[in-house]
Amino acid sequence: MDRLEKFEQALATILKEYDDLGKELQKLRNEGKMKTTKFRELLGKKLVYSMIIDIFKQNELIEEKE
Repeated sequence: MDRLEKFEQALATILKEYDDLGKELQKLRNEGKMKTTKFRELLGKKLVYSMIIDIFKQNELIEEKE
């Protein structure tokens, strides 16, 4: 696997994890578990992924979603 393929695979993983975290956070919100350690941990993780995705967008490595 060359470097570009590894990059593409890493980016796909980040985007999938970001979406999965959003779904899990919504589930916890629906259950009223917004003050739990798990919720806060997942929210922090989602924020980190969001910052990484923003860096990719700023460098035009992925397109902005409208």
